[in-house]
Amino acid sequence: MKVRFSSEARRYIAREGAYLRERSSTGAARFHALVARARRQIETFPESGYTESIVALAGARRIAIEEYLFDYDLIDDVALILVIRHSRNTPTIEIEDDADYEDPAARK
Repeated sequence: MKVRFSSEARRYIAREGAYLRERSSTGAARFHALVARARRQIETFPESGYTESIVALAGARRIAIEEYLFDYDLIDDVALILVIRHSRNTPTIEIEDDADYEDPAARK
């Protein structure tokens, strides 16, 4: 399977690589190795990603390679990596501290 990167994913790779390179050439090299690892995994096992992706697209998948998340879609014989992000920048779900989740009436 061919693996391609969306323009947004390519921009992220360039920005993150430049940011890391300013701070640590080792960190930048490690990041680029993670991107290559994600590409190889998707190329070899295209359906290995789970389908609970942040991308609002039916069939989109996500894999996590260390602290980076890669959202991609399978289109014919191409896997298109749509979005790459560091896991620290991923939205989280807020939970109400005072909710009584054991009370069936509270779930309605």
